[in-house]
Amino acid sequence: MTPFRWGTMRIAAIPLTRGRPPIAFYDFKVQRPPAPPPPSPKNAPSPRKGWLPEQGIVKWATLKVDTTWASWGKAESGSWRFRVFEFGERVLDRVDFEEGALKSIDREHAPPPRVPEKLVGAEREAAVAAWAQIKVPLLYPPKVLSAPEALDHLRRLVNTRIPLHNRGVWTYLLIVPLTAPFMLIPIIPNLPFFFCAWRAWSHYQALQGARHVDGLLKAGKIVPQALTALDAVYEVAKREGEKEAPEEDASKDASKASSALIVTRESLGNAMRDLEMGPDETKEVLRAYEQAMNRTRTAS
Repeated sequence: MTPFRWGTMRIAAIPLTRGRPPIAFYDFKVQRPPAPPPPSPKNAPSPRKGWLPEQGIVKWATLKVDTTWASWGKAESGSWRFRVFEFGERVLDRVDFEEGALKSIDREHAPPPRVPEKLVGAEREAAVAAWAQIKVPLLYPPKVLSAPEALDHLRRLVNTRIPLHNRGVWTYLLIVPLTAPFMLIPIIPNLPFFFCAWRAWSHYQALQGARHVDGLLKAGKIVPQALTALDAVYEVAKREGEKEAPEEDASKDASKASSALIVTRESLGNAMRDLEMGPDETKEVLRAYEQAMNRTRTAS
């Protein structure tokens, strides 16, 4: 693959609450470019040498952690591994959904905010021409947002998250050395260390994702694009709200939280289908819905 054959990217904005700015879920989807044809036997690269994994240390470590964590979820019920997995899943549900969305961006294949400086000569000229054609659509529901509002809310998101995740990275990196004494405990792994290291890494990934989007915004590469299909999310939620009167014995806080939301779990199904979300994205949307409900309940 030539250095300037980047993938495509689209962003979908799904407001969850009323207000200016609203709480909104952003779905960042990167489509990788077509794989290059395999090299001819004459030009095939020589076998790799050394102990480093072919995909790189970072990807290898990430895959290893994901595989280990999944195996703990399949451990015997009641075992310490399964209990740690259950606790970890509850912690994941409390991590800001915005963090999960930003760190999910595939920056390796996403359109870059600028032409890579390492390219020179004819290769750079071709890259500049290809980069000039880049447009990242920002899909939004036109009955809920206008094009300027969609851009403004996305800009507000990255401007808020960049300093937050920057602090998160350094906070957890400073805490990591304090977890060293737990390494002396036999058999059970140093869970405090792994938790702090994971939180630092998660903040770092979200920070890089936010900076990437910020760069695209500043370069004028993100273009608002109305998607009328998304309006169905709010039309369905409105009809459901009109049909279901609030229960008389419902708590005041729950009633306020419900009235602040402009979507329902059921109506979000329209967005999931229209945006062709996978299982992981669907899980993140529902997590965002639950967190938005909790935030509005706390604010009230």
